[in-house]
Amino acid sequence: MALRSEQARVLRRSVIGGLIRNLILFTAAFAVFCLAFQTFAVPGLADRVADATAVWRTLNSSEQFNQLITDQGLGANGRFADAAVEMEGFGYPGGEGTAADIAAELNDLSAAVETYAGEAALKLSQDAWGFSSDVMTDADLSDKVVTEQESGGSAAAGVNDGEYVEDAEPGSGVEDSSAPNASVPFVSYEEILSSFGLTLDTASAAQAVTALRASASIQELGITCTLPAGIEADQTALLASMALAGFDQEAVNTVIADAYRASQDLAYNAWVELEPADEAKALGISDDNPVWQILIADDGTYQMRDIALYTFIKSFKLPLAALLFVGGWLIIILRTLNRSFRYFDELSGAVATLLADKDAPIALPPDLSIARNELAVIQQQSIADERAAHAAEQRKNELVAYLAHDIRTPLTSVLGYLDLLRETTDLPRETLRRYADIAYTKAERLESLINEFFEITRYNLSAIPIERETVGVRLFCQQVAEAFFPEASARNIRISVDVAGAEQFFIDPDKLARALGNVLRNAVAYADANSTIAIAARQDARTTTITVANRGREISAAHLETIFEKFYREDGARSSKSGGAGLGLAIAREIVVAHHGDIAAQSEQGLTVFTITLPTHGEQDAPAPMRTRRPGTTTPAPSAPSPAAAPIARPRSGVPASAPARPADDRTTRLNPRYARHGRPPARTAVRDNGATKRIRPSRRHS
Repeated sequence: MALRSEQARVLRRSVIGGLIRNLILFTAAFAVFCLAFQTFAVPGLADRVADATAVWRTLNSSEQFNQLITDQGLGANGRFADAAVEMEGFGYPGGEGTAADIAAELNDLSAAVETYAGEAALKLSQDAWGFSSDVMTDADLSDKVVTEQESGGSAAAGVNDGEYVEDAEPGSGVEDSSAPNASVPFVSYEEILSSFGLTLDTASAAQAVTALRASASIQELGITCTLPAGIEADQTALLASMALAGFDQEAVNTVIADAYRASQDLAYNAWVELEPADEAKALGISDDNPVWQILIADDGTYQMRDIALYTFIKSFKLPLAALLFVGGWLIIILRTLNRSFRYFDELSGAVATLLADKDAPIALPPDLSIARNELAVIQQQSIADERAAHAAEQRKNELVAYLAHDIRTPLTSVLGYLDLLRETTDLPRETLRRYADIAYTKAERLESLINEFFEITRYNLSAIPIERETVGVRLFCQQVAEAFFPEASARNIRISVDVAGAEQFFIDPDKLARALGNVLRNAVAYADANSTIAIAARQDARTTTITVANRGREISAAHLETIFEKFYREDGARSSKSGGAGLGLAIAREIVVAHHGDIAAQSEQGLTVFTITLPTHGEQDAPAPMRTRRPGTTTPAPSAPSPAAAPIARPRSGVPASAPARPADDRTTRLNPRYARHGRPPARTAVRDNGATKRIRPSRRHS
């Protein structure tokens, strides 16, 4: 669980941290993009959209312009009327239609003015270009004037009261402001009369002479009149009035510009007083709710356009930006979720690969390194379990074969001797007893093999019931040792017991005696002859430790790995003399684990030590579950005491002198070891597992 929790924390940091980092980076990038887009792209894009959806329109201020011109005395009733009255003072008739009486004179004078204008223009052009009449013909000069006029230039000369200014150097480009303009078109007096609504038949002689005077003044002053675009006014009348007033070109331009600017202001003030729909109608637009953009040009022109459609399009800017922003967030979140889901796919794929092929490498991304390590542990454990199961199956199959041999050998002996006893009735008594003893021994061996199998099967199928009672440690160890005295004596092996400081512990004496007996039997079987097997017990407030040490055949490191497994024997041969079915140590482990204890083995330099660790007071002091100790562990193995250091027991009745001494204090319940195989065992009783009833087999008779 700790690994999975750590993996969850790693994934949470990776996924959520990556999500927050990506969201922050996207937000910052989006803000920079919006700022740059607003600064550099939006103005030009907005102008293009506005130009595509709206047209600039100008207010028509002709009415206001004409009124302003009239107010300045430049209209029909202004300067022209005053000049006509002045001509009447010079003796020209003022009656209507009197102009026709002097039409011939007027035409001659008009022709003279027109000729004067042409000659003045030719002379001015000649002087301006620096050519004399002797060098260039009139036709050539005329062509030059036309070319200059088309290119926007002008030939300058000075004229004052009909005379040329001789001090202007030809080609110097210096002009006199009073000089006539060679590009000024000729305006006849008939055109001027017509501009004021008069003809020769309706005009007076004074008005006709005034018009002729205005025509001559226009040529003399060299002025022209250009009205701003959109202004509807009579240019000829305006030009004649200004010529009669003596305005030069600069004054003419100033008057027209000022009048136009003022007329635009007046027209705009009147326009803004209208309703929105009327404002649009005044500009030729059909819109009930216009949105105006207004500009004022340098010449005072008011320009406006209806940007309602542009405003409508612009209103989508913020929602579109918000949509893009939220869309970006959603894409990042979905990509993060998809990445999280990929973790599940990769994990499930790795698990499927592991189930399909246990030897296949586990490929997971770095973020799942903890899960990869855990799966690797599971993979190794699965491989180890599979190998262990295969090895156990192989050992079981071997055991079946060995068991058939082990059972058949004593069974054949039993049947053979029983046949002899049944078929031969005249055997000597001594021979009969010897045959019966042999058959009994073989049957006992056969029973022992079968009992081991039944017992380990029962332990596997159900929990081992533990019936605890308080037992003295010294008495327990000595009585288990006594049961193996005959077998040890046959090989001159001494068994010593050292329980210094150990008093009592809370155990199931029958089952624990079986476990310790199996360990001691293994020690007796593989100890060197003439050696000592040391049983030592140590105790503290919580645990009691019992060790069995012997010197002899060393157990290899490979066999220490599996020594407590079922059906295991270090030697491949299955002789009936060397041991049982390979279940003794497996049964011992089952019993010790049922006591919430631990059993371990260690073998180095010919010294083999089995260590049993048990809670002193039962389950409440049970140590943490431990695995079988393997080579290289730091648990020290107690050394077998030398024969000289072993306690010497005093002989007593019924016990050989080399047997361990029995303690004087016998306050605890007397134990009855029942697991000796050799010599004369005491009365045998069944193990009290699952409530089995006791049965007693008569002791073998001795001669």
